[in-house]
Amino acid sequence: MALFSLIVANRAPNLLRPISMSLRTGFGLVIPITGLLLYLVFRIPNRAGDLIGMAATLSLFAMPLAGLWASGQSQSTILSGMIPLFDAGSYYTDALRLMNGDAFSIFSARRPLFASLLAVLLSITGRNLMASLAIITAITGLACYFTAREIQRTHGAEIAVFILMTLFLFNRAHSGISMSESLGLTLGTLGFGLLWRGASTKSLFYIWAGLFSTTLALNARAGAFFMLPILILWAGWLLRENKFIPWKALFISASAVVLGFALNLALTRLVAVPSGVPFANFSYTLYGLASGGKSWAYVFEAHPEVLAIQEPEQSKRIYQLAFELIRANPLQAAQGALFNWKMLFSNSWYNIYAYLGGENWIITVITRWSMYALCAIGIFAWIRNRKDPIQSLIMASVIGIFISVPFLPPTDAYRMRPYAASIIIFAVLPAMGLTYLIRQIKSLDKFLDKASSPPSNAMLVQAIVLISVILVVPVLIKSTATPQPTQTTSCASGLTPIVVRFDEGTYINLKKQNDPFLDWMPNFHSGTFRENSHSLADSYMINWAEGIDPPKTLFVTLDYLNKRVTLVVVPTTLLPETGALTQICGQWETDPNLGEYGIFYGSE
Repeated sequence: MALFSLIVANRAPNLLRPISMSLRTGFGLVIPITGLLLYLVFRIPNRAGDLIGMAATLSLFAMPLAGLWASGQSQSTILSGMIPLFDAGSYYTDALRLMNGDAFSIFSARRPLFASLLAVLLSITGRNLMASLAIITAITGLACYFTAREIQRTHGAEIAVFILMTLFLFNRAHSGISMSESLGLTLGTLGFGLLWRGASTKSLFYIWAGLFSTTLALNARAGAFFMLPILILWAGWLLRENKFIPWKALFISASAVVLGFALNLALTRLVAVPSGVPFANFSYTLYGLASGGKSWAYVFEAHPEVLAIQEPEQSKRIYQLAFELIRANPLQAAQGALFNWKMLFSNSWYNIYAYLGGENWIITVITRWSMYALCAIGIFAWIRNRKDPIQSLIMASVIGIFISVPFLPPTDAYRMRPYAASIIIFAVLPAMGLTYLIRQIKSLDKFLDKASSPPSNAMLVQAIVLISVILVVPVLIKSTATPQPTQTTSCASGLTPIVVRFDEGTYINLKKQNDPFLDWMPNFHSGTFRENSHSLADSYMINWAEGIDPPKTLFVTLDYLNKRVTLVVVPTTLLPETGALTQICGQWETDPNLGEYGIFYGSE
């Protein structure tokens, strides 16, 4: 953890800085070298190997986060490596609401687990968003490491590192962003690791624990829900013991899924607004499917009147419209399903391995087609040995994902974001193909890891601690919080007040281009800021960022006076001390194209 902290806090222009920036976005040379080094580390035996392997894995996951903070990279939900936008901003400000004793908004009521975790970490770190996101990255790295070690125990270091690197490549684009993909990946990876243990030992307890963690992963980041009933049936098949219907295995496995949904619903009722509906936005997706494969936002184009309806009535109305459309034109819904399956294998940002790639397009294409080929070989290996517990677990998961695709459009988010909770399946299937190929080359046998490492309870312990914290601590935070005072004094004529907290690790300083310093969070030259803003998905926001003149400070927070998400832009010379509750007088942005960002220009 000390090494992890050193990497993310590094500001010197030495070897770590260029490597971290390369591991954030690079691919062609840096990833194979990294994978080879990690493989050599995983081959080190005994406790020394455990220590060095964990340090290497945490260092690997720390690098893209350090690269984000060094480059100030912008993505669709983050500006300049720090400012959370859209869903990321909503999760963050809902965490602040909870810490103020208020309930989550309708947005986080749909998926309360990630905002709950973020509220816990913000409470621990003194509201430091950078520190909280670093902890989330470390938690994800540990989950991937523990699961990789479990896979190594039965199948060797070669396959374990292959899977670990695939998980890393998916996670690096989400590291440092307050989005639910990170928690979905963490719980989903732990869940699959526990299922792997259950399959290899035929342990009903580990299968139950794996299904429970996987269920919560899918509640944290909605995804391939049809995996769950298929995995329940798989558990019954695996533990049937010559019984025609293995009632005990089926009942106990199903109880894990039911308990996961029940606890998520209970948390929603305890920390969210009463009108919040879990998974309410699935109604948008269903309408898009019924319309022939349109996006989740299409319902608001086809029926703009639903925008004026409040939850829970809005989602009920959209479900009604979707079912009416399916009854009227079922063929159109079938076309939508085929479109979603097609996009999963397209040459776009929405294919299964869209997160595998980088600066060289030819290498990217070769990599993706190689993964497809390994998947096909993995399926062939299962056909050759259908009774193998691990192979059957993987294929049951693949079938569950395949059935889920029509209801989980890859086009609703880039680079397979909706599949974060089950992304490990897209790593283990080609890994099984690689295993089959390696076993056909007898001359390699003497060089391979013999997979004799002892079992560990690390996965189970991390899952228990993480789930307990997410489900219990947020309720305590909300019930014991002291609301921030919101008394205001009058502002100058024409200015409006807001009441906010200015906290460490939540802001960026925009400085003049000729100021001599090294770009690193929170300080960036204006040219770097403007260049990075062109990676945003909104052209209006890009134009807005181009027009901000230094020296300015930007931060997203909760306006305690108006209870809304606010992106504050204020002259750096007017900044209060960090940790202070402050009234700022200024003006709201009036451009309707920027209205959803809640931009506020502070002047005193």
